Amino acid sequence: MTWLRKQWKARLRGGKNMNPFEIKVIPEVLEKIIKKYIDELFDRYLTGKTWTLDKFRKECCGGKAKEWVTLYILSEFADEIDYRQPGGWLVPSKGRGNAWIIRAKQACEWMDKNFTRIEWERKLGR
Repeated sequence: MTWLRKQWKARLRGGKNMNPFEIKVIPEVLEKIIKKYIDELFDRYLTGKTWTLDKFRKECCGGKAKEWVTLYILSEFADEIDYRQPGGWLVPSKGRGNAWIIRAKQACEWMDKNFTRIEWERKLGR
């Protein structure tokens, strides 16, 4: 009797519902698989989506006030995030009654890369 067959029979004797096979999970491989899946979900969910300023501030800015986000992110980095620039994601409001248009995926990616450049502790001068 081979070693494998002995092992298999020993496991079967342990109980009817025992699985004779063992799967070894390598954490690094599992992490890569999960990351790839999450990246695909992120792309699928946000690609082609646009947000309002309100949605952007809630999703990417920790719920900071609209005025704060407008002053310290949208105005501060206007040259980088303008939709006419490579990687730009903001179509600015043309004034009262016009909405800001924010490309969700590009905004998330930019915020992730530039998070530390934003002075999060700054207060609005009132």
